Amino acid sequence: MDLVKITAFIVALCTSIGLFLFSYFETIRICNQTGKVYGEGMVFGFSLALFFALMANELSS
Repeated sequence: MDLVKITAFIVALCTSIGLFLFSYFETIRICNQTGKVYGEGMVFGFSLALFFALMANELSS
């Protein structure tokens, strides 16, 4: 693999891990609230994390 592909893989993998962690902590924050809650951050973060995980998987092969 060339340097650009390896760099893109590492960036996609780190972004995916970071977004999964963001979604995890956003979910914990939402679960501890009472009343009306908004889960856009959790849904947006999880879907982006899944996208970057799939992209990292494609770049690794």
